[in-house]
Amino acid sequence: MQEMINKGGSVLEPVVTAPTKAEPEEDKLKSFTFKIYESELAQIRAIQDSLPKRDRISIHDFVVAAVKEKIDKSAKKNNPK
Repeated sequence: MQEMINKGGSVLEPVVTAPTKAEPEEDKLKSFTFKIYESELAQIRAIQDSLPKRDRISIHDFVVAAVKEKIDKSAKKNNPK
């Protein structure tokens, strides 16, 4: 037995298991600049001007809503049910 102790050995490394619940990644808000033609901006403003004041949204919100709408349409097109 002493011979076995003197021989030595390796220590087992602890087994690291993945967490059972994966924490969702935070959806961080990103900011960037994009270019748009004056004619397109004028069309957006014309749409805004045609709405009652209480229903008007900012150009930023208008563009974000348009992007979300495009994403939704694309998702439905790619994943028909």
